[in-house]
Amino acid sequence: MQLTQKGKIYALILLASAIFTVFSITFEFFPHLGLSISFIFFATLAFNIKKEKTSLTKIFFVITLILSAFLSIRSEGFITFLNIVSIFYFASLLSLTKNDKPENAFSLIFAPFVLFIKSLQTTNVYSLELNNSVAKEKRKENVINTVAVTLTTITVLAVILPLLSSANPFFEKFLSGIVDLVGLDNFKITDNLFEWMFRFAFFLLLSYFIPKVATFINKKESTKNLVPEGINILIPKIAVAIVLTIFFITQFQLYFSSSETLEAIGYTYSNYTNEVFAQLSAVAAIVLVLLYGEKENKKLNRKMALVLAIQGIFLTFMAYKSVYEYSAAWGFTYKRLYGFALASWILGIFTIYLYTFLKNIEKYIFLTTSLVYTGIILVLINVFNFDYIIYHFRRASTGQGVDYEYLSRLSSDSLSYKSLLFEITKKSSESIGDVEKTQAANFGLWTLIYKIERLQEKYEDPDFRGFNLLEYLQYKEIKDVNTETIKSKYTLTNPL
Repeated sequence: MQLTQKGKIYALILLASAIFTVFSITFEFFPHLGLSISFIFFATLAFNIKKEKTSLTKIFFVITLILSAFLSIRSEGFITFLNIVSIFYFASLLSLTKNDKPENAFSLIFAPFVLFIKSLQTTNVYSLELNNSVAKEKRKENVINTVAVTLTTITVLAVILPLLSSANPFFEKFLSGIVDLVGLDNFKITDNLFEWMFRFAFFLLLSYFIPKVATFINKKESTKNLVPEGINILIPKIAVAIVLTIFFITQFQLYFSSSETLEAIGYTYSNYTNEVFAQLSAVAAIVLVLLYGEKENKKLNRKMALVLAIQGIFLTFMAYKSVYEYSAAWGFTYKRLYGFALASWILGIFTIYLYTFLKNIEKYIFLTTSLVYTGIILVLINVFNFDYIIYHFRRASTGQGVDYEYLSRLSSDSLSYKSLLFEITKKSSESIGDVEKTQAANFGLWTLIYKIERLQEKYEDPDFRGFNLLEYLQYKEIKDVNTETIKSKYTLTNPL
């Protein structure tokens, strides 16, 4: 039985879907390596299925692969979430790009939603087609019937066996005996069958939707704009430019005030930094929409566009100043480092706009270059490893000194657990009182011990799907730490 080209692609889609459901759907741990392998497999499959491979397609493919690889390297929660969202976004761009000149901005900015909606509306052309034209229909019918009967049987058994087992302990014992007989000693009937039911349902969903996506990837159809590509917005630009000018004048003293001056008027550095970034984000978004949405190319329009772009850059530098001063005073935190990343991203977008504006380059170049630049920023955020920088270069601090409680909340990416545990407990003698125990608790000792025990438990009997490089390197440092001794030593004698 030999499959046609479409049949082979469909078989690969089923294989990718099966790999995803087995590798990535776990219930007791996060599947870092499982997701990484699954996304790389899907991205590679989509790239190979796509017939029109433009330079943009290749760039988006590379970005998707890099971010997918980082899922098995970085372990911090937010960066993992950011990577997953970014993988879906750039994989959608990979699937949607028909040529190096996008048809419109909407299809790129909202790529995942466009891909999802358009794929649902697409009729799937992939199936298990056979090459033998004489017996093709008969064999195809037999294959479909066999698969349908098998899947139906598995589904029915997956539903009724756990229900019957939970209702009758003797029946559960009988099934457990059969499971042990075939060598699956650790397989729990009730729990595992429900988990496999969920995996199976997810596999069916992927098997239905992914072939539609594969069909749409090579479909010759345009994505129409839902909004006008450009309108005359000279008046809004003038209004915004005037407001920003007044804003800069009235706020100039505030932005460049010292910490003492701010405290005197009841305005903290935290308020200062947060408000600058809130203003930056909102104003930058409005300015960029106004700049990109302009369709008129008259002299006054161009002058106002230049003024707005310069004002946006100026506001970005003000944000850099606020975050730098806050970091210099109180060290690095996630929020401050992401502030630097956000300011760098916005500054880059405005710089790209100014370059394309002054060179009179078409708008689609600005848009596609900005998307590639966004991918580069995301990759660099992974490379720089904020957790490691916070602990080893500029620790977060408070008025009382190093903020050990904050440091204890860092992820395994910081590679700091052993040294931080030593720092929290090093000043304690063999005989310590409740004051020292309370201080250690305030320094995040129990949070740190919980994380150490979690790593020891995870990698003592590891599942390859949950493997993460930086987690494992952290585990190697703390695997011999006796947490029970520390817990007994630092438990309060008379807790409130």
